[in-house]
Amino acid sequence: MGIHRRRAAIVAAAKWLGKVYNAGMTRRNRSEPMPVKYWSAAGICLTDWCNARCASCYLACRPGRGQWMSPDMAVDVWQQLEAFSPHGCRMHLAGGEPFGDIPRLLEVIRRADRAGLMLAKVETNAFWAADDAITRDVLGQLAGTSMGELLISADPFHQQFVPLASVRRAAGVAAEILGEGRWRIRWHDWVERGLDVAALNEAARRDLFVEWFRDGRDRLNGRAADELAGALPRRPIGSFAGQDCREGLLRGKHVHILPDGGVYPGTCAGLLLGNVNEVSIADLWQRLERDGASRPVLGRLVESGPVGLLDLAGDFQPEPVGYAGKCHLCWAVRRHLARRGENSDEIGPAWVYDDHESTPGSA
Repeated sequence: MGIHRRRAAIVAAAKWLGKVYNAGMTRRNRSEPMPVKYWSAAGICLTDWCNARCASCYLACRPGRGQWMSPDMAVDVWQQLEAFSPHGCRMHLAGGEPFGDIPRLLEVIRRADRAGLMLAKVETNAFWAADDAITRDVLGQLAGTSMGELLISADPFHQQFVPLASVRRAAGVAAEILGEGRWRIRWHDWVERGLDVAALNEAARRDLFVEWFRDGRDRLNGRAADELAGALPRRPIGSFAGQDCREGLLRGKHVHILPDGGVYPGTCAGLLLGNVNEVSIADLWQRLERDGASRPVLGRLVESGPVGLLDLAGDFQPEPVGYAGKCHLCWAVRRHLARRGENSDEIGPAWVYDDHESTPGSA
């Protein structure tokens, strides 16, 4: 069977399975909470490449990566997610930096438009907005699509690599071409008072990063856990006992799909629920409902949180000073397991954990 016929068959199966399962769900006692909630929001990570190597990046994207999802695969996964969720699925396109291949990004959006799919937002750091002509050309092409919102990332971490002038240019042209309600900056207060962080010395940059992180605006996972947790207050492992992750992992209603098909819950990068290149979205969800709570890694996190992973980690040596949060502890244990090559069906992809180069000025 050709690849296009195979993808069409998977989408058709997802729709059929969704209808069958949803029909069964109407007979469930509605007083009982669903063990696994439907995914009503999802991000398609078109690439793991990024022009930046932000100290806060929980997915560890960087210039040295270069894997891209094909337009065929992106639209296929998109259709499956829409078909299976009874309430629809709000989709966004992300990375890495999806504007690293603008023709590919536009092709994905246009194919989705032709298929009747709705796009909630596209994320970018605006590195590409180097001059007015380029910015107007790109945003002019996006204006004619179904894209709901352009979300521009701006914070001390991105401004180590992207000039604030590019962010402000992208925002100004977006206001003119896209119009009100179709663009937004995350975080707008930083753009108003911020600076180009690359100009700071390492000590000043480190202090700024830590100050920003203490405000709770970013996640202590992945590279952020490795490079920023060292300057944050620590707590003993025992203080995280009883803090399970059931709501975030099984009932969070939000997933991301990586360029290689891996699916991770919410912002818990490095923790895999399955792979869409191996099973359909419908089958992946149903398997998760059936056995997710009994899987070696996911099951322990669902029942006991990261403290529950310790008995799986064998010779893991906890840091004597403790951890800055339960996500920091979880990352440390998972990284230990990843380096031992264990539970790779749940802990991966390997490149998320194999992030050796440190960011200049990180804590």
